[in-house]
Amino acid sequence: MDLLKLNEKFYLKTQAYFNISRQSPWPGWQKLLSYLQGPTLQVLDLGCGNGRFGVWLSGQHRIDYTGLDNNQFLLDQIPFGRLIKQDITQPWPIKDKFDLIVLMAVLHHIPTKPARLKILLRAKKLLAKDGLLVFTVWHFNKLKRFQNQVIKKLPDNDYILNWKRGVTAQRYIHLFTDTEINWLIKSLKLKLLADFVADGQQGQSNRYLILKNIS
Repeated sequence: MDLLKLNEKFYLKTQAYFNISRQSPWPGWQKLLSYLQGPTLQVLDLGCGNGRFGVWLSGQHRIDYTGLDNNQFLLDQIPFGRLIKQDITQPWPIKDKFDLIVLMAVLHHIPTKPARLKILLRAKKLLAKDGLLVFTVWHFNKLKRFQNQVIKKLPDNDYILNWKRGVTAQRYIHLFTDTEINWLIKSLKLKLLADFVADGQQGQSNRYLILKNIS
């Protein structure tokens, strides 16, 4: 099964309904603000979707925004910035340095540990001095309604989940373990500033990692 193709088809099929369901900011984003410095932030939003993080952040801080995603419909919803249609697993046409690079709800769509680490290492190379790399992992297993959406469990803690909002579709999700998270942090060789869980009705939907480039 080509899991990347499965998710590409998922977003093409659900894009209009997905966009409607992704309008509100996550509560956990507020915790990022105390780590942001400088009058204007150069921001790279990888797997940006409809850009709701960038829209929210632009209301909190002055930013110069770049968003990258492989779904044109979702990119078309973003009202500002430099927007790049690109598969995140392929080389990015970006050479700038960024104060903040985020991957919100992205890595759980990437099959295999090496591929996930490769994306994070590629992002690290684009960090400015003292720049921040922020990524989240999704704890869908702690949310009953998503547990009920599991269609199939695959090897390596991978899952196929159902979607029934407007249309029916299937998506690939990887469930991270503490061991893998620790391995990613160690491999990146960045300074861990924060590690917390937030979002969802019980505040346990997403785990946030905030790392700083101190080299």
